Amino acid sequence: MVADLVIKLHFMKAAKIITNPYTVVITFLMIIISGQHLGSFYIVYLLLALPHGGIHALLAVIGISLLLIIYHNKRMSSIIKSILNVIAILMLIASLFIFFYIDDEHYNYGTFYQLVPQTTLVLFVFIALCFIVRNICIFFRSPSTTL
Repeated sequence: MVADLVIKLHFMKAAKIITNPYTVVITFLMIIISGQHLGSFYIVYLLLALPHGGIHALLAVIGISLLLIIYHNKRMSSIIKSILNVIAILMLIASLFIFFYIDDEHYNYGTFYQLVPQTTLVLFVFIALCFIVRNICIFFRSPSTTL
């Protein structure tokens, strides 16, 4: 009985850490992109594309800003927070998709063939999915949600 309670407590702490918006943002920015000659973290590619108005960089900045603003806004209802959180995560995922999709020369496709970049990408996807599931659960548990 006590052991089950301790395990549940540790699981809840881990779930809170995994679904924290800062964890999502950090894992997103620390995705390793492997190019043909040079590789780096995704934040470098975003910073290089931002002055040129790269759509993937703009989506990422808007998504990150939205996540952090929602996290620190205490007056917003939980339904609106959960909907906006899911939208923000979808913006981050769209940023990654567009980044790889507009790469006509397949310069950054090494990311999909090397273990460490794949691991960082899978880690972000796992954390993003946990975050989305958590927000969907919050949305449906909210007392004012009627379907």
